[in-house]
Amino acid sequence: MATDFTQEDLFVGKQILVDSDRLVFNGREDITYSANKLFLFKTNGEFHINTKKDTFINTPRIYLGPVEGNQDPNIPAVKSNELKKILRTLIFDLKMFFRVQYPKTSGLQGPNPSINKGLAINIIKNLNDLDNKLDSIDSQTVFIR
Repeated sequence: MATDFTQEDLFVGKQILVDSDRLVFNGREDITYSANKLFLFKTNGEFHINTKKDTFINTPRIYLGPVEGNQDPNIPAVKSNELKKILRTLIFDLKMFFRVQYPKTSGLQGPNPSINKGLAINIIKNLNDLDNKLDSIDSQTVFIR
């Protein structure tokens, strides 16, 4: 895990323990909680954050998912804008190849060049369809920097 946590019953030092069936803190305007080293929410059930506006988590890194084998989640998120630039360049280059080079060269070792031109046209159509779908990979609810 990223930070070790000392269980309440093992902690040595000043602390306040409250044991209750329910705790309610209600700030009329706002509430601030802070800690110097670790802030931990722990539950055996569900954890909810309910808000009528946006939620901001201001931190240099966010790890989503369970710790497995004592290892924090380690699969990087993809920046969709960067991925779309790369894919659009690849799609453009493939379309150029299938428009210009493929019909000319593939007939030397394969079927009739007119068949290859038909195949190239079909592949170009599929690449255009893929290019048109790239914006659909953008999340409408989760944003990263």
